[in-house]
Amino acid sequence: MFGANGQLNVSRVVRGLGHGLDEAAVAAANKMRFKPALRNGQAVDSTAIVHVVFQLAY
Repeated sequence: MFGANGQLNVSRVVRGLGHGLDEAAVAAANKMRFKPALRNGQAVDSTAIVHVVFQLAY
């Protein structure tokens, strides 16, 4: 849930990887800030799926 206050609230992990990666993705997503959706010029809550990609370093 993308809140009208500019914060993200993760309600569930759609497809988890386990090994602590799900928790790391939720923690990273909760730190995101954004411009909220507008309806008639007013900030409103909205929903979307956020994809978090993990990449291994060489």
